[in-house]
Amino acid sequence: MINFIRFASFISLLIVSIVSNVLVAQTLTPPLERSISITFKNQKSDEALKALAQAGGFTFSYSSSVLQNIDVINGHYNNSTVREILESVFESRIKFKQKNNYIILTKKDNDDGIVVSGYVVDESTGKKLKEVSIYDPISLQSTVTDEFGFFQLEVKKPTKEQMQLAIKKSQYADTILVVPSKRSSFQNLSLKIDEEKWRIFSDSLDSKLNKLWSWTKQSVQRINMHNVRDTIQRDWQVSLVPFVGTNHKLSGNVVNDYSFNILGGYSAGTRKAEFGGLFNINSGDVCYAQLAGLFNVNGGHTQGVQFAGLFNSNLGSTKAIQFAGLANTNMANAEGAQFAGLINFNLGTYGGPQFAGLFNVSTEDIEGVQAAGLFNFTPSKAKGAQAAGLFNVAKEVGGSQVAGLLNIAKTVRGTQVGFINITDSIKGVPVGFLSFVNKGYHQVELAADEVFPVVISLRTGVRQFYNILTASVRPENADTTTWSFGYGVGVAPKLAKRLYLNTDITSNHINKGNIEALNLLNKLYVGFEFKLSKRLAIAAGGTLNLRIYDAAFDNHAKLFTYYSPSKIHQGTFSRTTDYQLWWGARVGLRFF
Repeated sequence: MINFIRFASFISLLIVSIVSNVLVAQTLTPPLERSISITFKNQKSDEALKALAQAGGFTFSYSSSVLQNIDVINGHYNNSTVREILESVFESRIKFKQKNNYIILTKKDNDDGIVVSGYVVDESTGKKLKEVSIYDPISLQSTVTDEFGFFQLEVKKPTKEQMQLAIKKSQYADTILVVPSKRSSFQNLSLKIDEEKWRIFSDSLDSKLNKLWSWTKQSVQRINMHNVRDTIQRDWQVSLVPFVGTNHKLSGNVVNDYSFNILGGYSAGTRKAEFGGLFNINSGDVCYAQLAGLFNVNGGHTQGVQFAGLFNSNLGSTKAIQFAGLANTNMANAEGAQFAGLINFNLGTYGGPQFAGLFNVSTEDIEGVQAAGLFNFTPSKAKGAQAAGLFNVAKEVGGSQVAGLLNIAKTVRGTQVGFINITDSIKGVPVGFLSFVNKGYHQVELAADEVFPVVISLRTGVRQFYNILTASVRPENADTTTWSFGYGVGVAPKLAKRLYLNTDITSNHINKGNIEALNLLNKLYVGFEFKLSKRLAIAAGGTLNLRIYDAAFDNHAKLFTYYSPSKIHQGTFSRTTDYQLWWGARVGLRFF
């Protein structure tokens, strides 16, 4: 007996729980979407509405004048929504809307527009489909089904006797709904799965720019761009902001010949010209002129001219002249010309000149001139000149590099001009304070001349032009050492198989201990270099020496210790600066 009581209690609780859940679900469902079964047999309209409200668990709100000329109601409805029942009963003669748990009935106004509404369901399952696009291809007015599969589209002043509405959803076959343009109608539509379309949509991704609107999760704009994949063509459009204009919420699916955006606009493409007070955004191709107060952004191919107060950005290939106050960026191959106040940036190959206030960056090959206030960077081939205030970097250069500080390249078929030049190989001449060419001319020399018994020099660059860093030392006693440091340039043309001619100009400052006063020794060296082996050579030559020194300082290092050459000339440059001129010589070994 006790077990039976427990079982009965359990069944009671289960029934109460199921009923409660049903009631809660019914309460959460909007009144117009609640499904009920009901039959009317010659019932007065007010009584029928009372019975319908009681069955649906909501309340009607209306004035008595609304039901004039509607005497009795007949009909049998099985598991139909309240909306479907009201549409069937009133045949679009009465308007209704829901607010909280009320359904408000009002008279339908007599105007020039018509209202098409209804449900869209899956043909095979009968499940109501949300996010289905419904639009008028003529006026471009559109809507989408809500979470209950319901849609309502009001078209003002239809232009034809019959109106054709396009019904589209990803993975489903496109459908055309033909409705009379003289009166409103309620439609129940079914869509069929299109296996081929399902495969195409499953394998493809939405346009990158369409994803800009992904934050508007349930927006008509986002849904239309996902569902409507064929392109709508228009001669022109005017918009205030994206999706507020003559193309309505379908502007993301429309390609226009001419596009005028008062503040900004979003289109599927532009075929001739586009103007934006602030910005222009296109998910597809753009020709031939695009002007914006702030920026232009295109997802397809761009051709013609782009002007923007801030920046131009193209995701597809570009063949255009670009002017931007801040930056031009192209994410695919491009050609034309770029002018930017700050930055030009290209992810693909680029053909044409680039001019930027700060820097130019091209990640692939570029053919053209790059000029920037700070730097140019191309980790690939650069066929043309690079000029920058600070530095240039390229893998291969088919022209010249000119920079205020540094030039770096793997191979150069031209000239490098900069404070420091670094390259693996060069067919021209690097000109700068210091140039390092891996496959060029670099050697260390250990030599002696009439002033210093030990002279160490580093030559680096190419034989047509190289830099010299040099230092000398002459020990004199335990407390004092005469030494010098200097810099120079030179050339070394080849005379024979192992014989080269060197012409160097160097300038060294001679010091005894600390640097205290001007004591500059300038040398013009002309000599010969004979290679004994691949990595060893002997060099010897004569020098013309010009010493410029502070005559008022009386503690200069003794100039000659081992040998005193005859002075060719000596005199005074100024009241405190004298000079001496003489012939000398130098001999040394060079290591490669």
